[in-house]
Amino acid sequence: MMLKEELRELVKSNLKIEDDNKDLLIDDVIQEAMNYCNLHELPEQLEPFIRRKVKTIIDYEVENGSNNVFDVKSIKEGDTSITYNTDEISKETIYGLSDRDKKALQQFRRIRK
Repeated sequence: MMLKEELRELVKSNLKIEDDNKDLLIDDVIQEAMNYCNLHELPEQLEPFIRRKVKTIIDYEVENGSNNVFDVKSIKEGDTSITYNTDEISKETIYGLSDRDKKALQQFRRIRK
């Protein structure tokens, strides 16, 4: 079992992140996984999941920026129409836990006491 800080440093090392700019993001992903799995300590086997999730968010922010309020797919002005992205890959599934993420975490999930 690992401490949250140890897992954060391992993720940073594996992603070659040398500063602390992404610490909050990494901690948020770790906490989300811990909450979903009902864990107080972290198995080292969670590192690949956390690393991939953090990398996905970093890549998404590089491509789309982090200031998007909504994940809008299209806007039409005449008679006003806004279509939101409800595809499998959306801002919600990038930052939150998608069904695929939950499936990957299922083996670590514990029953709440």
